[in-house]
Amino acid sequence: MKKLWKKCLVLFLCFCVMWSAGGIGNVYAKSLEEIRQEQLENKKKKDEAESQKNDAQKVVDDLQDEADDLGATYNSYNKRLQSVNQEITDTQNAIESANASISQLEKELAEAEAAEAEQYEGMKTRIQYMYENGSQSLLTTLLESGSMVEFLQRAEYVSSITSYDRKMMNSYAKLQETIKEKSAALSDKKTELSAYNDTLSAKQDELDDLVNDAGNAYSAKKGEVSAAQMSVEEYNAKIQEFRDNETALEGEAAAAQAALAQQILQQQQQQQQQGGTTGGDGSDGSDAGNAGDADNTPQIPTENTGGSISYSDADLKLMAAIIQAEAGGESYAGQLAVGTVIMNRVKSSLFPNTLSGVIYQTNQFQPVRDGHLALILERGPNESCTNAARQVLNGYRSGDWLFFMTKKWADYYGITGYTMIGNHAFFRNWGAN
Repeated sequence: MKKLWKKCLVLFLCFCVMWSAGGIGNVYAKSLEEIRQEQLENKKKKDEAESQKNDAQKVVDDLQDEADDLGATYNSYNKRLQSVNQEITDTQNAIESANASISQLEKELAEAEAAEAEQYEGMKTRIQYMYENGSQSLLTTLLESGSMVEFLQRAEYVSSITSYDRKMMNSYAKLQETIKEKSAALSDKKTELSAYNDTLSAKQDELDDLVNDAGNAYSAKKGEVSAAQMSVEEYNAKIQEFRDNETALEGEAAAAQAALAQQILQQQQQQQQQGGTTGGDGSDGSDAGNAGDADNTPQIPTENTGGSISYSDADLKLMAAIIQAEAGGESYAGQLAVGTVIMNRVKSSLFPNTLSGVIYQTNQFQPVRDGHLALILERGPNESCTNAARQVLNGYRSGDWLFFMTKKWADYYGITGYTMIGNHAFFRNWGAN
């Protein structure tokens, strides 16, 4: 189906060529020029959209930086708030621990006071008993001892009872004093902790407000980033539309260039039928395509297109500039190949016989049309392209090619047998090579 479509296109283009009475390069000059103007306008709009997208992206980046700063502030406040919350928790736990300790001390104090009271009551009872029974009773108890040892033991016993009571009373008094001191210290600590807790609570309220404000500002800024990003995406969609249109226009230009190439073949056929050749001009193929299938496309007779030409410094600069415009990013071999195509055309009867005539032939080299060539001429070509230009002007040829294009278009128009050097397909015939 694709092959049949190509044949129909070829027949249509050939009909247009045969119908027209204009010279080579003039039949499709207007349509090509219109296409090129559309391409230039499309490129201009695409460049504007890309510039606007870059501006929008800068806004996005600036807003994102602001959002990042606000996010960092929010996180900082949030961490501080978490730290204060932890301090409040720790302080409240300390207060609860102090309360528990105070309660335990109060219990111990109550127990000590009760023990002291009990001891005191017991001591009073014992003293009361001894005094109520009088000294005689105590003396009788001592005298009833069976021996001096027993007497001394009983006397010592009475004394020790009194001493024990005094010791226990002093002990309980000291214990109560110690408990009261601990309780007072814990009370002071509790008061201090309570005051600190109040300070932390106030700080917590302040940080709550800061966190809320920072969080709201961060959320709002993220909303601005999202809105700005949508603008960038809209520009991306526009740019993609221009790129799609660029691809479509590239196809239209290639089809029109293919028709011009067919004119060259038609003229060559006519020259052969008339039994002679002329020194006429031809057409370029830097971005042209094949106008027919390999099995029915007339072949361009091989010519001797080698040899040097006389050239001026201006010619050298022009050749170097067109090589740089078409193959500045290619290898030196690729630059020589582009120069070879141009010199082969200068030497061929199918193309203009001057360097400027070939380069500036109507609607041929894209850099001529889009102003890239003029820009390089203004700035001056680089050393590599100047060396390649000098070499081909002095007679070097890397092939007999008359055309070159990207592999995409060479395959699209069914050209076979081309030679790939870098990103360009080089060939002589529009069809099989």
